[in-house]
Amino acid sequence: MVFTLTVSNDAGKSSDQVVININPGPTVDSITIEEASWKSGKGSGTLTVIASTNVASSQLFATDPDVDTIAMTSLGSGRFQALVSIRPSPVLVTITSSLGASVTVPVS
Repeated sequence: MVFTLTVSNDAGKSSDQVVININPGPTVDSITIEEASWKSGKGSGTLTVIASTNVASSQLFATDPDVDTIAMTSLGSGRFQALVSIRPSPVLVTITSSLGASVTVPVS
């Protein structure tokens, strides 16, 4: 944006300009959980997490106290999936985004 101030009187006229740069704030994203489930298998179990974000440039990550943070696999259109072999069944799973959103949900 450019502002110009002009002042005049009997002695003459003077003008000056000021340029103001506006920087947009950070992108705000949100996470929606479609599924957070655990199914028993041979010697282990599988934690399945499917989540989506409203910002296409975001990357989602899944974590649990017993699992290192893992990057979720993109399914396209802002949807992501994580399949993790784990035993016993986790109680909660936390999904975070590269843009700062986070949600913790119970595992069914």
